Amino acid sequence: MIREITGAEFEAARAWLVRRGDQSVPTRLLAVRLGFRRIRKIGWVFGAAAVGALLGIAYACLQYLPNVRGVEMTESKSVYFVTGAVVVGGWLSIRAQERPLRRLPAPVGTRRPSWSQELGGWYLASLLITFGGGAALAAAMYFTTPAQTYAWSWLGALGWAALCTAVVLVGIWRAPVIAEDAASASADTMLRIEDSFLVLPGGFAPLVLIDLVTTHRQPPEFTWWLVAYAALAIATTVVSGIKHRYRLFTPNGRI
Repeated sequence: MIREITGAEFEAARAWLVRRGDQSVPTRLLAVRLGFRRIRKIGWVFGAAAVGALLGIAYACLQYLPNVRGVEMTESKSVYFVTGAVVVGGWLSIRAQERPLRRLPAPVGTRRPSWSQELGGWYLASLLITFGGGAALAAAMYFTTPAQTYAWSWLGALGWAALCTAVVLVGIWRAPVIAEDAASASADTMLRIEDSFLVLPGGFAPLVLIDLVTTHRQPPEFTWWLVAYAALAIATTVVSGIKHRYRLFTPNGRI
């Protein structure tokens, strides 16, 4: 059963449709789903942040292993762990509230949309640059400089961010379609896209710059490589966000 909606949820759903050029009256199902996104269960976020902080502390304890110089580990490690965990917590908040709706039967013939087509090339580029490019830089540092501890400690933190990103994106795009007709199926696709922007892959890249302005632990010869890496990741993320906004306000626009 779909619960009763509030006036605020109805108005939010209607505004959401109007921005897409749709003047129809929002269904109760859509109003409930948008209501979940207006009000986060803050406990999920704080709980996730606490878990991330504990994992960051545990990761920092690797400095006590033999042949590991703790002063050479990246200073950004804890920020990676907390940020990634908070992103997952925000998504879990929505997922928990929507769980009852997932039992509703979708219209016959309804299929999950393709995440690669709907998110678009710029979003995928930000994913590849942030995690693939970051891994390549870390490997190059490890094999070409004495800063091996810095390289693997950054790669591990970046790997945690990649894991959190994958958990959210796979969860969003593998979830069953929540719809009652063709119109709500289309809205389901749009909500998947909007939920995907809860995690901005390129947002993890600039965290490595913490070392450039604080401890200077990064290999000096890689300083400008890291700056370029962060700038490129941010640029692709910004472009993907602009194209997403264009699609949001122009119903026939495509990413």
